[in-house]
Amino acid sequence: MIWGLVYLFSLLAVLAYVLRTGERETSFAILTVVTASLLTLVGLIISDSRFDIFSLLVTVLDFGMLVVFLGHALVSRRYWTLCLPAFQLLTCMTHVMKYVLPDLWPRLYSAGQGFWAYPQILVILLATMWVRAAAKAQREADKSADRPEP
Repeated sequence: MIWGLVYLFSLLAVLAYVLRTGERETSFAILTVVTASLLTLVGLIISDSRFDIFSLLVTVLDFGMLVVFLGHALVSRRYWTLCLPAFQLLTCMTHVMKYVLPDLWPRLYSAGQGFWAYPQILVILLATMWVRAAAKAQREADKSADRPEP
């Protein structure tokens, strides 16, 4: 329960920060994570599962998120977007592992599912901070270029 609250707080805090900066690539990435998190919750409710069994609905959602992140990384000019499908692929592999090993502990399965969202959120946060710092440096450079030399 506490990890769910930690995840929710960190997700909402990063969402607010990223949307406040208004950069398109990071906003798309964090909105993808938020949408997938909400759909996963709905999928768990619909399938009546708490990671005790293999859920095809949650698996399809995670592989769909992998496709979205992979498409984003392929059309993006930023390198940080390559990390997101890599982390999502690790998440998808936990589904494959649960399918192959049905006796896998539910706690281990849910940890494997939830863990890789934290590095995704961290990458998006760091990318947002990097873009914001680059924009600030560009504004400073533009200001100094506009000033006449004495």
